[in-house]
Amino acid sequence: MGFGPFVLLSLFYAVIGVRVVGQLVANRRDIFDRRFTLGDRAMVDQAAFFVLVPISVALHELGHAAAIGAFGGTVESWGYYLFAGYVGFNPRGFTDPQLVLVAAAGSAVNVLLGALALGVVFVRRTPMRAAYNELLLQFTVLSLLNALIVYPALDLTSGLNGDWSQVYRGGAPRLAAAILAVHAAILVAGVAALRSDRVGRRIAALTGVPPGSRRRPLGGVRRAEAAELPADGPDRTLLEAADRVAAGWPTPVESTVQRRAEGALLLVAWEGGGAVRSVSVWVPRGGDAELAGAVAANGAAPIRRPLARLPAADADRLTIALRVAMETVATWEGGTTGY
Repeated sequence: MGFGPFVLLSLFYAVIGVRVVGQLVANRRDIFDRRFTLGDRAMVDQAAFFVLVPISVALHELGHAAAIGAFGGTVESWGYYLFAGYVGFNPRGFTDPQLVLVAAAGSAVNVLLGALALGVVFVRRTPMRAAYNELLLQFTVLSLLNALIVYPALDLTSGLNGDWSQVYRGGAPRLAAAILAVHAAILVAGVAALRSDRVGRRIAALTGVPPGSRRRPLGGVRRAEAAELPADGPDRTLLEAADRVAAGWPTPVESTVQRRAEGALLLVAWEGGGAVRSVSVWVPRGGDAELAGAVAANGAAPIRRPLARLPAADADRLTIALRVAMETVATWEGGTTGY
């Protein structure tokens, strides 16, 4: 591998990685404590790419070297650029199946590392803190995505003549077909896992995803859609009502759900009349829903007022109550006093 675009890109990533590693080291106590914030999650996801992926690249190349040695060959040259690398050897004396296995050995190491990381996350009897689980899970996704999708696509379409070209265009079609079957099975299993509600809930619990949110496949979180939540849970009822009201409201509406030990809280906020306005809906366990409104404008102390109590609120009744509450708050003046 010469000093080409892949090496230049790897070195560019390395420069960015230095900054990420510095931030990670400086804030490691806050990031890996028991309170896993959205900022902590973003830093951990970056660390998985800039810290663990280079390690997996090094082990990928060691996998090639180990296969070369196992078949009696010798590594004659090598290069490592954190996010790219190569191992050179003389192919004379190797059979076609051996050359295919040497080419596949690097990605096999990536698959084994991913399986090991998933085992630590899912099988460990005492689950680790959310930050560690997120780090390992994100590493697995990025490592396998690169090894089994991005690299093969670039290799087979660009004439790079890398690992996957040597696997699938080598002189061992039966062995290549077997590797293709395993390759496809891993990808199918990955897609099935991403689409599984059961797996999603387990990942959410292990990585500290906030209630009413979903983890994105490539890291980070998003607000869950109402249909993604359990039909019999308060989160779904609250979000469904919020979505219905937001669909007919004249300005953009943001809504979030917070799950607490005592119940669930919906917060709906929008801008209107030069102020930030909001309605909160608190649903305690086994109790009536309580609606309250707030307005804050121009740095003044916000107006906060209770609005209504709604016993045994289903999505339809809650939608109506929430709409009435929002219309009431929309008429309030910007705050200077509480009442």
